[in-house]
Amino acid sequence: MIMTRLISSALLLSAVLTAIPGLSQDDSKYGETPEQQAACKETLSLYETYYKQKNYDDAYPFWQEACSVCPPKVSQNMYIKGVNLLKRQMKAAIKVKDNARAIGLRDSVFVFYDLRIEHFPSTSKKPNNGCEVLARKAMDWTSLNKKKSVEARPMFEEAIACLEDRTSAAALNGYYGILAKVLNEAEDAESKTVAIGDLLTEYLRLSDFIEAGRQRQLAANDSSKAAKYATTQKNLDEVFLQVANCEEMVPVLEGKLAAAPDDIDVMKKSLRLLNQKNCTDNDMYLPLAKAVYEVEPGFESAFSIGMKLSKKGDYAAALPYFEEAVELCEDCPKAARNLMKAAQVAKNAGQVNKCIRYARKAAKADPGNGEPYLLIGDATASMVSACSGSPLGGREVYWLATDYYQRAKSIDSSVASKANTKINQVKRSYPTIDDLFTYGITAGKEIKVECLNETTTARQP
Repeated sequence: MIMTRLISSALLLSAVLTAIPGLSQDDSKYGETPEQQAACKETLSLYETYYKQKNYDDAYPFWQEACSVCPPKVSQNMYIKGVNLLKRQMKAAIKVKDNARAIGLRDSVFVFYDLRIEHFPSTSKKPNNGCEVLARKAMDWTSLNKKKSVEARPMFEEAIACLEDRTSAAALNGYYGILAKVLNEAEDAESKTVAIGDLLTEYLRLSDFIEAGRQRQLAANDSSKAAKYATTQKNLDEVFLQVANCEEMVPVLEGKLAAAPDDIDVMKKSLRLLNQKNCTDNDMYLPLAKAVYEVEPGFESAFSIGMKLSKKGDYAAALPYFEEAVELCEDCPKAARNLMKAAQVAKNAGQVNKCIRYARKAAKADPGNGEPYLLIGDATASMVSACSGSPLGGREVYWLATDYYQRAKSIDSSVASKANTKINQVKRSYPTIDDLFTYGITAGKEIKVECLNETTTARQP
C-alpha cells in the first residue's frame, strides 16, 4: 500500500514538473529565487491536483508544505481550500476522539481566516473581500466554537457595518441568532433589558438589509439567493415575535426615546417596532405617531395614526390615513399590510366597494395569504341590501361570498377553519328551494351578480 502511494505520488510529481512552464519575471509571486519559485509551484500543483480529485487527505500535507515555502500572497485559494482541508482534518480528529489535535486544527482555521483577510482585504471582483471573509469567519466560529459562540458578535458587527445590505443572508441570520443567545444567557434584569433592546433595534436594521438584498437578487434573476433572504427574514420574525412582547418592549422603547427625545431616527424605529408587534394600546403610541408624522410624514406614521383612530371606532377619520399609507408604500415590504388594513377599515366605514378594491390589491401583494379573500367574502355578503333589486332579493351574493371563502382556504390552509365557519354562516341565507324552482335555477348554473358585475354558481341551501 505504501509502495503504491509512493509510486502514485512520483508519477504525479513527474506530471506536475512536466507541466510547469519556464520560469519568467511573472513568477516573482511564487518566491524571491528561482529555487523558491519552483518549490512553490510544485507544491501548489500537487495539493491542488489531489484537491480537485477530492483526495483531501493526500492534499493536506502538500498544502502544508505550500504554506511553508510559498509567499503569503501567492494565491487566495491557498487560504480558501486550506480552511476546508483543516476542517476536514478536524472532523477526522473528533471522530477518533483526538481532542487535542481537533482543538489545534480548529484554532488554525481561524488563523487562516485572519491571514486571508490580511493578505486579500480586497480583490478586483470583491472590493470588500476582507469583510466577506470576516463574516464567514464569524459563522464558522459559531459552529466550531459553540460554547463561546457569542464571541463572534464583534466579528459579525464589523462585517455587517462594512457590507450593510450586501451582507449574505446566512451572516445576517447568524448575527441575529447570537443576539438571541445573549438574551437567553442574560443573568440579571439589566442585562436582559439591554439584550432585548439590541434585538429590537437590530431587527429593523437587519430587516432593511434583508429586503434590499432580496430585491437585488430578484433584479439579477437569482431566485435561489432571493429565497435565502426571504427565509432569513422569516427566521428573524420568529425570534422577534418570541422575545418582543408589549409589556417588555414598551419600557425599553420609552427609555430609548427619553435618552434621545429629538432623534427622529429613534422615533421612527420605535414606531415601526410598535406596529410590527401591534403594541398600540399604550400612552406613548399616538403622541409618537403624530410626532413622527409632523416631522416626516410617511407610510409608517400615517398607518400608526390610522390604527389608533380605528381602535377608537372612528373609522371614517382613520381611513384617509390608511389610504395615505397605501399611496406612500406602493412597493415597500409593508404594502400588503397597509392594503389589508385599509380594506378592513373601509368595510367598517361602510365603503364596501373600496374595501373590495383594497382587498384585491392586498391579495395580489401577498399571493399566499387567504385573509384578503375572507374579507372580500365578508364584504360581498354585506351587499345583500344594496343588491336587493334582483329577482332573488340580492341573496345570490351569499353564493359569491362562498366562492371567495373557498378561494381563501384553497390557497392558505391556515384560514381553512375560519373559511368553513363563514361558509356555514352564509349557507343559512342562500336562496331557498322555492326560490330556485320559481326562477328555474338549477344547482351548478352560472349566475350573474349584477350589482357587483361578477358571476357565481347557484347552490342549494
